[in-house]
Amino acid sequence: MTIENKISSRRSFLKAGALTMPAIVGLNALVRAEAQKEGKIGVALCGLGGFSRVSIAPELPFAKNVYLAGVITGHPDTSGREFAKLYGFPETSIYTYDQMPRLADNKEIVVVHVVTPNSIHPANAIAAAQAGKHVISEKPMATRSADCEAMIEAARKAGVRLGVNYRLHFEPHHKEMIRLSKEKTYGGLKAITAEFSWNRGNAKPWLLVKEMVGGGAAFDTGVYPIQAGSYITGETPIYASAVPTTTRDVYPPGLEETMSYTLEYPSGAVMQARASYAYDGHLLQVRAEKGTYTCIAPPTGGSTFGQSGDGKPNPKQVVLPDGSIYKRPDTLQLAVLHDEFAAALRENRPFACPGEMGLRDIRMVEALYRSVARNGERVKVEAGPSMGS
Repeated sequence: MTIENKISSRRSFLKAGALTMPAIVGLNALVRAEAQKEGKIGVALCGLGGFSRVSIAPELPFAKNVYLAGVITGHPDTSGREFAKLYGFPETSIYTYDQMPRLADNKEIVVVHVVTPNSIHPANAIAAAQAGKHVISEKPMATRSADCEAMIEAARKAGVRLGVNYRLHFEPHHKEMIRLSKEKTYGGLKAITAEFSWNRGNAKPWLLVKEMVGGGAAFDTGVYPIQAGSYITGETPIYASAVPTTTRDVYPPGLEETMSYTLEYPSGAVMQARASYAYDGHLLQVRAEKGTYTCIAPPTGGSTFGQSGDGKPNPKQVVLPDGSIYKRPDTLQLAVLHDEFAAALRENRPFACPGEMGLRDIRMVEALYRSVARNGERVKVEAGPSMGS
């Protein structure tokens, strides 16, 4: 009997809104029981902070190609055992960071999703690759482009895939924004306006340590508009300029509260973008020769760039030039991301968001900070991998 028979179906389960934690846990236990028979891919989460707990783990039971098979954590006796109990994998699949070489002996775990603070991504990703595991790194991929290069080289040497969690490449409303732009439905692109900001209030302690995060809002939510600019234009920008502002003493020097920046693309398109911890702002708007189209949240709530969480989708819609609305069912973005990565592995084809794309984006972030160091001067973006979309 399949999982779909045991719990009606995942689709009806979602529709019923029954995504309480006990329901998710019960579903995951059944998913894992069936997964090995169905040839699904086991995933281990490396780092069990809020993003793993709220956004990734609750969605994996609803994925088509993967299931949660283990964890890597600094707290194996508490968080590790909690996850094992909740998600139905054996305690032998709980590892500490210094035990990552032992992943090589665990054939059930095929992919490691690195969900630790930014500066630790390289060490974790390299350790997973050396253990023979494919890797998905959280964004930003690292705090320095040199570290991104080291991650890519480690994966190459180990013969494994390295991807980056750029979930919006697979989100239906962002996919429509990409299609409209690529097909020039409303003519050539002229300008993009993008913002991903939210009022953090009291920031998480590790977000206030520059060595761990690399920078302020530009290194966090700022990566999303950077990504959007490239997947909308299909290009890597050639010039960048940026101006930081900070209004609260909680942010030390070098960790800007707000970053306003401009990216200029070879085609002549220009993006004005902002990332901030000071207030809420969510927008992706494209001005083309024959009209403007915009990805925003519906009136019922959501976020242009926001992730799904607690096993529930984050609503979005696209407003077309004539005022009509393009709306498709919202997805569990992390489940879809993992399904796409697993499908690329299974079919031996490129993954849409490889490590080279993460490297490209960190080079753009570095260009923003070079501009800041030169008082907002327009600077060239370092040439890197050709990863336009």
